[in-house]
Amino acid sequence: MKFRRLLSVLLAAVIVISCAAVAGSLVVSGADGDPVASLASVYEDMLTQTKAENGYGLSSTVNDGTILQAWNWSFANIEANMELLAKQGFTTIQVSPPNEIKSSTAGVKVFTPNGTNGWWMFYQPAGFQLNNSTGNALGTKAEFTSMCAKAKEYGVKIIVDAVINHMGTKDGDDTNTSTDPMSHVTPKAAQFEPEIYNNKLFHTPWAKMTYKEDPNQFSQYESTYDLTRNCTSGLPDLMTEDSRVQQAIYDYMAELIEAGADGFRFDAAKHIETPDDISSLKSDFWTKTLGEVRKNYPDCEVYAYGEILNNCGVNRPFSMYTKLFDVTDSSSYWGIKDAATNGGGNATPSYPNYNFTAANTVLWDESHDTYMDGATTSLTVTERGKIWALVAGRAGISCVYLARPSDDNGLSTYSTSTGDACYPTATANLTLGTVYKTSWSNATTKAINQFHNYFIGQSEYCTGNQNGTAYIERGTTGAILVRLGGNTSGYVTLTNHKLVDGTYKDAVSGNSFVVSGGRIKGTIGDSGVACIYYDGPAPEAPTIDPNTPTQAPDPDGYPSVDGCYTVVFSNSTSWEGSINIYYWSSVTDSGPNIWPGVSMDYYGTNELGQSQYIAFVPTQYDRYIINNGTLQTVNCTISDHTGVWIESTTDEQGHYNIGTWQIKLASDEQVIPTEQPTQPSGLLLGDADGNGSVNIFDASYIQKALAGVGGHPDYSALGANDPSRLVADVDGSGVVNIYDASLIQKFLAGESSSQAFPIGQPIAA
Repeated sequence: MKFRRLLSVLLAAVIVISCAAVAGSLVVSGADGDPVASLASVYEDMLTQTKAENGYGLSSTVNDGTILQAWNWSFANIEANMELLAKQGFTTIQVSPPNEIKSSTAGVKVFTPNGTNGWWMFYQPAGFQLNNSTGNALGTKAEFTSMCAKAKEYGVKIIVDAVINHMGTKDGDDTNTSTDPMSHVTPKAAQFEPEIYNNKLFHTPWAKMTYKEDPNQFSQYESTYDLTRNCTSGLPDLMTEDSRVQQAIYDYMAELIEAGADGFRFDAAKHIETPDDISSLKSDFWTKTLGEVRKNYPDCEVYAYGEILNNCGVNRPFSMYTKLFDVTDSSSYWGIKDAATNGGGNATPSYPNYNFTAANTVLWDESHDTYMDGATTSLTVTERGKIWALVAGRAGISCVYLARPSDDNGLSTYSTSTGDACYPTATANLTLGTVYKTSWSNATTKAINQFHNYFIGQSEYCTGNQNGTAYIERGTTGAILVRLGGNTSGYVTLTNHKLVDGTYKDAVSGNSFVVSGGRIKGTIGDSGVACIYYDGPAPEAPTIDPNTPTQAPDPDGYPSVDGCYTVVFSNSTSWEGSINIYYWSSVTDSGPNIWPGVSMDYYGTNELGQSQYIAFVPTQYDRYIINNGTLQTVNCTISDHTGVWIESTTDEQGHYNIGTWQIKLASDEQVIPTEQPTQPSGLLLGDADGNGSVNIFDASYIQKALAGVGGHPDYSALGANDPSRLVADVDGSGVVNIYDASLIQKFLAGESSSQAFPIGQPIAA
């Protein structure tokens, strides 16, 4: 089960959803067990909760928070970075195997192409006790204990990567084909584990694992015997069914807990049998080790998860392990990874499924194995950020972030006796034990962690892919949004399911989003990830009276979004149904949407009584089609903010031609004349029809001219000093548009905003 301490600002949950503004605050009664928030701004509350005095908003349990795999970091260096780790929102630090190992790792590089040493040495146990030997890059028991004490000061938990399935091999064992397991075991085991070594407590005969490929192309071992009795990666397999081995592992776990650890990650967990295996192969290993530790240390959480890749073997269900501890769902990970990187896969797998519930699932942004073997090495910082958002944004799932030693995503190939292999290029120059401040320490990772921690205990609603965006709504006041595939920044408009209406703040980019009318709208920044929180009530929409055709929807100009073109569509031929815009790039011949594109938002009526719709098109796209799913315009080109109407003519395919006008944005500066004319021309500003006075007919005259009604001038074809253009260009912008007609209407209505312009006064020739 996942649990979350409730913040003091949260009230008890109730059954129905309701919302009301009370003294400027949002009151939301949660559904599905969500807490009730009574906050003016959930975003501001998150900022408060993540301050140092509030423990950086970290979870009180390993089970609920985010886990950083401090891969190859020394205990002393972890301790030195503890405050930064807490600020970054990591509740838990997973340390590399801290036991005695067969060879020194001091000064050793993460990877050595000759294969003699490297990161994998930590997975070659010589004994099951905290290391006290010199030459271990991770450090000693005293340093481990000091690190754990420092972690508790910050409310950070420590879990240990526990390698308990096997022992290390002798040096140069690769060519040893003997079936006697003792001929393979590192001699150091006799020093640190004499009972195991002297009693030869290893499965015999020594044999490497064999496997076949099942129809789903996952590695599947030939039998449970092969899986639990033969040698994983050629390493001597312990007799985990023997009580003496079990006692050694129990003592090791107990030593770790007493030194300050809070739990374990079990390496190669499926290679250790369970009580549910067939009678000849089952054992009480997990009961006598993890089970006894949990019983004997009731005041410690003793969190645990097992590394199980792909499947558990032939006819061995995951339930054999999920009843014991959390388990990695590697199959779902690959779907998430594919969605984040190329738009395929499954960005938001369902839980529960036939193997897992959210409560027993562990996901990661990548594992150290997939990073080192080349499977995920090529992932960029942006791609890993997207994966992490899709993982850590979920409700109830434990998640692990790999602290790569380098953000470089280059690969090198080297030859071994068994064939070619790949490794990350940078790791040949990086030293074990060192902390490298890579993507784990960046602002996007921090924002995702804080989102995860803030919404612990609140429900989720997942949308796997809507127009190239996956998103996870949490409770009723937050969501995490991720652009899939090669998409990063861009304006999105998404279907809202659970969020209350209002403005929302993105903790990643600082951009504002709006939730209203069943839509989530805003611009995702360059990271491709947005973590949005309720930040206040939605801005009031312009008041539109459809019965007053001369009323402009927004006489001060249309809204705009950074990085986007504003497109306003006047439905001049009264198309019915949803009005959509489909856009793409002429360079790549692709775009983020599937036909018919995204819905344009209704924006009232224009001065001619025509319904208007608005959309925001990211500037990397320069082609678009407006349609209602059946009727459509021709392919249109966009290079600036634009207004569009439909002409009555069509092309050979029956697609409607368009007319355009230059729209004014609310953010545009008004051009106010600074000099009074010295040579009156007899022309009055605003007297578009030239009858000697300014009245409502002048506003209509401009509107008809812009609509192309016969007998009226084409202002765009007139010279700058043409009298017809001078009188109609009320705001002096150099362009005659619908805003000039609106200013005349404001002047006639006595509105003060029109007084900045000398409407009705003589102008210079």
